[in-house]
Amino acid sequence: MNTFSIGDGVTTTDGPMKGQYGTVVYLDEKEQKYLVRFAGTQQMYYPEDEIVAWT
Repeated sequence: MNTFSIGDGVTTTDGPMKGQYGTVVYLDEKEQKYLVRFAGTQQMYYPEDEIVAWT
């Protein structure tokens, strides 16, 4: 875990937010998931294998 840091730009590999720019805003170490915020209002938790760095 800890591939991504708070503030990193990411996108999801699947689902409705695929291809959308998001920002990592929190790391839940207990659940092993990152909280990613999209467009300033929507945010969702993702495991590390469902997000990739924004390029």
